[in-house]
Amino acid sequence: MSILNIQNINTGYGKKQVLHDVTLEVKTGSALLLVGSNGSGKSTLLKAIYGLLALWGGSIEYEDSLLQSKSFKTPTYRLIQRGLMYVPQKDALFDDMTVEENIRAAMLHQTNKKESRQKVLQVLELMPELNGRKNQLANRLSGGERKLLSLAMVVANEPKLLLYDEPLAGICEENVPMVMHWLQIIREKGTTMLIVEHRIKELINFADTIVGLKLGQLHTENLTTLDSIKSFMI
Repeated sequence: MSILNIQNINTGYGKKQVLHDVTLEVKTGSALLLVGSNGSGKSTLLKAIYGLLALWGGSIEYEDSLLQSKSFKTPTYRLIQRGLMYVPQKDALFDDMTVEENIRAAMLHQTNKKESRQKVLQVLELMPELNGRKNQLANRLSGGERKLLSLAMVVANEPKLLLYDEPLAGICEENVPMVMHWLQIIREKGTTMLIVEHRIKELINFADTIVGLKLGQLHTENLTTLDSIKSFMI
């Protein structure tokens, strides 16, 4: 069973086309790793799925209903209500808000405010590194702490589908196990993942499927080993 079906989508910026007839299926409960060199269209694909970039053609279905097309767009605020969450590589946090306020902001779509507040407190208890800094502004956090905060926002929401753009970017080697630990926990809770990442070694055994983008076109063949993926990304 598939949670996401992308059919022949085309899009880009201004007059520059970036994605060319991209078709992709994401199985429910899976972790799909999307690889490619800089400028290949990986982040563009995530933005198109989340409706941050208009489609020029093709369609995207989520849970067997139309999500986006050239003539139809689901409002972004409804996506998280439907269990679809996107974490961009940059600007994932509100820098002028505290750690606790950032997590609360990620829960604003929840109608049961009492339950939402309890969830925020539970997540902070699960992450003592953040709980001790819950009143600290996000712009005062280290790279690892910022990444942990973005993961806390995901844990609080328990999305059905997570689009995560480079979860390992901007963190030192010693913080990689922490991020992978929380990605595993999120996955074990039933979240399907579509992850964009350049640090392939850390995620190659985490992903069920690895697909590549090159010059805006999808490739699936022979991306099974670290060497084959590295050569594809050149």
